[in-house]
Parts: sequence; structure tokens; C-alpha cells
Amino acid sequence: MIGKIKKGKSFAGLTKYLLEKEEAELICTNLAGETSQDFYQQLSATRLLNPRVTSPVSHISISFPPSEKPNQEQLQEIVEGTLTWMGFEKNLYFAASHRDRNHFHLHIAASRINIDGECVSDWYDKRRLEKVLRSLESQFDLTSVPCSWEVDRTAPTTGQKRRMMREKQEFEMGIRDKEAEKSAVEKIQDAIENAIEPGIKIVQFIDNLKVAGVETSLKVSDEGIIQGISYSIDGVAFQGRKLGRNSKACTIEGLEMRGVNFEMESETSTFTQYADKDKKQTEEILEITPNPLQKQKKSQIELD
Repeated sequence: MIGKIKKGKSFAGLTKYLLEKEEAELICTNLAGETSQDFYQQLSATRLLNPRVTSPVSHISISFPPSEKPNQEQLQEIVEGTLTWMGFEKNLYFAASHRDRNHFHLHIAASRINIDGECVSDWYDKRRLEKVLRSLESQFDLTSVPCSWEVDRTAPTTGQKRRMMREKQEFEMGIRDKEAEKSAVEKIQDAIENAIEPGIKIVQFIDNLKVAGVETSLKVSDEGIIQGISYSIDGVAFQGRKLGRNSKACTIEGLEMRGVNFEMESETSTFTQYADKDKKQTEEILEITPNPLQKQKKSQIELD
């Protein structure tokens, strides 16, 4: 299961979205009434118990693999287990399922203010939710998903996944003459893995990426120290910290750990040599910002 948790201010907007969407189905609740208005009025009333809380709305979404759909009883236990382990055992809530995608998913709307007027902590809530879902997967023998901190590569965004799925369907129907392309984030990470060799110099690493169609931008200080790196392909750019993690990190520190040689004394002399001969050519090859102290104007575009 893949889970997300967010905070908000409007009980009315979330309740209407979850319950009034086409094919929405109520799974379980501890609220009275039947309509979305009944529900959000009760949830909104909890604000009076602790007016200091500016974001009293909690929205937890849980997605299952396309081939997996627990039965009604299991879903109720998953909802109750999630709420209990996340600290919502004394809070008003309701849970509903949606069928508007190619996988089954459910949503939990709850007030962060419990019946005692206490606010549920959001401390490390995303990480805690992942741990909760791993326990529930084991309890109900569901498909196990690794936690985010155990994954080395950055996954495509929801928008990128939808685009790839659409292109795959169009190819299978004969509407598209090419198979679905990988997402930009996958292309860049693939290119980085192929470009890295033990002890490779940063200049050669950049050249290897360019051959693979990936442009690289470096942020360099006045002293010649490389402070940051970003990558782009197909007009889509990502900062190094947005790509990979752990042993596959794509930041300056991550590249050093993966074997890229950043001997700045020799590299700086190489930059100077290029600059003396043809400054414009150097900037084109290395894409170094002329004024390192000026904020890079190249947009960092991330697909939703």
C-alpha cells in the first residue's frame, strides 16, 4: 500500500470531494447522519474544542496495487488500525473508497482535534504512516511495498505515470507507433548510472551525460568550488537532490560517494584553460552560470 497524509483547513471541501464523487462508497465512520453535510458539520464542530489549531483537517489516502482489493471487513480493520497507530483513536472520522483509477484506493478524513481538545501530533507523520502500512500489509498478507527511505531511485510522479499508461494503451490499440517512453526522471537516473565509472572525472562525467541527451548545470563559487548540480532532459529539469537517494544519490556528495572525482584544483585549472581559449564554448559545454552568486534562472520543472 502507498499512503499519503496531508493537513488542511476545510472540512466541507474534503468531505464533499470524498463522499459526492461518482462511485464513492462509505467504508466506515463514527459520525452520525448520512449526508456529507451531516459529516462536515460534526467535524467542523471540533474546532471549538481547540481554536488554536489552524489546520484541524487530516486527510490520509491509501492506494492498493491494481490486482488487489481487500474485502469490506479488511478495509474497516485497515482504517481502524491506521487511525489507532497514527494517534486518532479518540477523533471523529469517516473513510470512503474511490474507483476512478486503475487501482483501488481509499480516503480517511479525520479531525486532528480529539474529544479531549488535544491535537494529534504531525511529528514525522509521513514516516510513521509508512511504518503503519508495512505492519498492516503483513497482518493482512497484502503486497509489501518498501518504505521511501529504503528506495534508491526517485519514482515518476503521478502525472508521469498516467502519461506512460496512456501512451502504452495507445500503442497497444495501434494509435501510437512507438512504445511508451520512460519518464524524464527515469531517463536521467538511467543516464547517470551508465555515465558513472570508478574514478571518473567530473568533466568526463558531464560529457557522458551529454552523449545520452542529459544536460548538466553546475553551481560554482568564486573560489571554484562546485556547490550544486542539476540535470535536464526533454525540457524537464531536476535539482540533484530531487533524484535518487542513499547509494544512488545524485547530489554532489552522492556522486562523490559513487566514484566521481571532484579534484577541484585540477578541475579549476581545466575550467580556466577553457575560459582563456573560448569562454563562450566553456559555458556551453559545462553550462556553468557566468555569475555563480546570481540565482540560476533556469526553471526547475517537475511534472505533477
